Amino acid sequence: MERTALVMSTPLSRFLLPALAALTWLVSGVAAAQAQGQQLVVQADQWCPYNCKPGAAQPGYAIEILQAVFEPGIKIKYEVVPWDRAMYQTQQGDAGAVVAATQRQVDAYGLLTGQETVGNSNDCLYVAAANQKKISRPQDLDTLNSVAIVSGYTYAGDFNAWLGRPENKGKIVVQRGEAPAEANARNLALGRLDGVIENYQVMSHIIYNQGLGHDLAATICQKQTPIYIAFSPKLANVRQIVKQFDDGVAKLRQSGQLAKILARYGQGDWK
Repeated sequence: MERTALVMSTPLSRFLLPALAALTWLVSGVAAAQAQGQQLVVQADQWCPYNCKPGAAQPGYAIEILQAVFEPGIKIKYEVVPWDRAMYQTQQGDAGAVVAATQRQVDAYGLLTGQETVGNSNDCLYVAAANQKKISRPQDLDTLNSVAIVSGYTYAGDFNAWLGRPENKGKIVVQRGEAPAEANARNLALGRLDGVIENYQVMSHIIYNQGLGHDLAATICQKQTPIYIAFSPKLANVRQIVKQFDDGVAKLRQSGQLAKILARYGQGDWK
């Protein structure tokens, strides 16, 4: 799933329905920035393990990568806001970048990325564990009466096709807020939903942390797509910032520090 800001009678994607945050210079002018130091504001909805709770011991591995690359010279300020707002504010230059955007989202909003990614994303349909064997093909989506997605996200392939069909409009439950994936997981576990479409890594993290391994299961999954830190074209010195990010991630990988960051979240290098 991609997370994208869109206006839809039916939504999605952290992919119309087609991971990271918004980095921005908080300055009242170039002179003020130089005098007081630079700050990059990172915005996104919570999409753990990519980006988790601000200020936590584990704010998300993408946030830790940003901190390792830019600090202490440029302070990273990570804020959680709804994804569609983060995308819009980054496009407008009110935010500097978003975490975990797909190439399609980057292109749709005219954002900028470097060559380095921050992982891969693939969407899966999640159902009650008891129903896993009953729902294994895309056409089995038609047997569900309530499928939750997240406002501002877009989906690809079979999910996008199903979500876009007019006859399914009444079956789609759109979750909004700052931690929508967690809300959807809880509602699915409580039997309030028949299915949830969500990023595999994100939902695996939620299931593990909330002890839902016996309650929920992934069934239909789509292929992986790379995700990026996407920077605002209106960010001061954006080309320099993008190059610094690319060079920094390469150094983290070479030194072994990237592997250490990822290990804190139970993740391995995606390359």
